Amino acid sequence: MSISPRLAVAAGLVALFVAIPLVYIFIRAMGAEPEAWQRLLQTRLWKLLSNTLLLVVAVTSGALLTGVSMAWLTERTDLPGKKIFRWMLAMPLAVPAYIGGIVHLALLRPRGGVIPQFLESVFGQPVPTPSPLGFWGAAFILTLFMYPYVYLLSGAAFRTLHASLEEAARVFGRTPMQTLFHVTLPALRPGLTAGALLVALDILAEYGTVALLRYETFSSAIFVQLSGRYDRSAASVLSGILVALAIVILWGELRLQGQARFTQMESAWRPAPLVTLDRWRVPAFLLVLGVVSASLLVPFTVLLIWSIEAFLDPQAMTVLFRTGSQGFGSYVWNSLWSTSAAAVIAVALSLPVALLAVRYPSRFSRFISRLCQVGYAIPGVVIALSLVLLVNRFLPFLYATPFVVVIAYVLRHMPQAVRASESALNQLSPSLEEASRTLGRTSLQTLIQVTLPLILPGLLAGGSLVFLTSLKELPATLLLRPAGFDTLAVRVWVWAGEGFYLQAAPAALLLVLASALPLSFLLRREQIFK
Repeated sequence: MSISPRLAVAAGLVALFVAIPLVYIFIRAMGAEPEAWQRLLQTRLWKLLSNTLLLVVAVTSGALLTGVSMAWLTERTDLPGKKIFRWMLAMPLAVPAYIGGIVHLALLRPRGGVIPQFLESVFGQPVPTPSPLGFWGAAFILTLFMYPYVYLLSGAAFRTLHASLEEAARVFGRTPMQTLFHVTLPALRPGLTAGALLVALDILAEYGTVALLRYETFSSAIFVQLSGRYDRSAASVLSGILVALAIVILWGELRLQGQARFTQMESAWRPAPLVTLDRWRVPAFLLVLGVVSASLLVPFTVLLIWSIEAFLDPQAMTVLFRTGSQGFGSYVWNSLWSTSAAAVIAVALSLPVALLAVRYPSRFSRFISRLCQVGYAIPGVVIALSLVLLVNRFLPFLYATPFVVVIAYVLRHMPQAVRASESALNQLSPSLEEASRTLGRTSLQTLIQVTLPLILPGLLAGGSLVFLTSLKELPATLLLRPAGFDTLAVRVWVWAGEGFYLQAAPAALLLVLASALPLSFLLRREQIFK
C-alpha cells in the first residue's frame, strides 16, 4: 500500500517538531568554546558521569529486584491480602519521587529529623539512624518510587505465563529455583527490560530528588549551570553528553529486545499453579507491607497529618492561600490547564504518526515513529535548556509565557501518546476503515466518524499518561515558567526547600491525589487487577 502524501507530511512535521530541540542541543554542545569543554573535562565531567551511572545501575537493579519479587509474591503465591496489595504496590507511581524524598528527609535527616528526635527522647541520647542524604539515600528513595514500572510489567507477564513452560522444566529435572532462573525469568525478559529502560531513563532525567538529597548528577549540574551560574555553554555540553548517554541506553535496550522472541501457544492456556508459602507467609506478608508502607502509606500519612496541621495553623493558612499576588487556587488551575493542554496536544500530534506507522508500515514510517519517541531519552532539564535557547533566538514572542511550559511537557511526554495511539490502532481492523471508504466517505471523514470513536479509549489512556507525568514534571517547569506562573509541583518544591513543610503538604497531597486519578483509570482500563 502506497503511503498517503498528506499523512506522511503531517507525520514528518510532527517528527521535525520533536527532533529540533535534540538537534539544536547537539549543535550548541559541539559549538561550545574549547575552554568550556576543557574546564569540564578537567574538573567535573568524570565525577558527574560516575555519579550518574552509579545511581542508574543501583536504582535499576533495586527496582528490578523489588518489582519482580513483589510481582511474584502477589501473582504466583498464596500471599494473604494480595488483591489489595496489587493496587497498593502500583500506586507509588502517583507519588513524585521528590515528594517522597521530602517526607523521608523530614523523618530521617540526621539533625532535626522526626525519628532521630523521637529515639533521642526515648533513650536519652542520640541514636544513629540511616541518613537519607547522599548516594545511598538517593538510591533508596528513588528505588521506592521507581519499582512500580517493573512491578506492573512483570506482574502482567506472570499472569499470562503458560503453566506448561514450568511444568516441562520440572519434568526434565529442574528444581524450583532452577526453573525460576532458567525458564520463568527469561520468559519475562521483554517486560523486565522495558521496565528497566523506563527506570534508567527516569533516573537520568531526575532532578528534584537528587538535588534535595545532595547527590550531584548530570541533571542537577545542568540545572545549576543554567539557573544559578547562567553558563549556557557548560549547560549545553553537559546536556549533549547526557542525551548521548540516554540514547546509548535506549539503543542497548532495542538491541537486547531484538535478539530474542518469546512465543506462547494460546490454545489450552492455563495459569501456573500458585506456590504455597507455608511458614514463609508471615515474613512475605511483612516484606510486602514494608514496601507498601515506605513507598505509599508513610508518605501519604505524613502529608495528611501535615495538611491537617496546616489547616489548623492560621499563619500557615495565610501563607498557603496567599503568596504574593498568587493564591492556592491559581496553583491548582495552572497545573490542571497546562497539563491538560499538553495531553490534548500530544494525543493530537500522535495521531498522524501512529496512523502512518500502523497503516503504512515501512522503514520510513518506523523511523518517524522512533524519532517521535525520542522524548524518553531527553530529560526535562535538557528540553528546558533547548527551548530557552531556541525561543530566545527564533521565537522571542513566546519567551516568558506559559505556552513554553506546555511545549516542554509535549516534547517530554510525546512517546507515551504515540505508543498508546499505535496500540489502539493495532487493535482496530483496517477492514472497518476500508468499508467506510467503500461507502463513499473520504479519508478525513473516515478518520473522524469511524477511526477516532473506536480508538478513543486508547487515546484517553495516552492522554492520561501524559497528564500524569506532566503534572509531576519539576525541572522544566522551574526553568521555563514565567513570573507569577506557579504550579503545584513548583510550590511544593519552593516551600519544602525553605523548610515550610506545613505549607507544602496540602499542595503535595493534592498533587498526589490528582495523579492517582488518571493512574487508577489506566489500571482499571488495562484490567491489571481483577
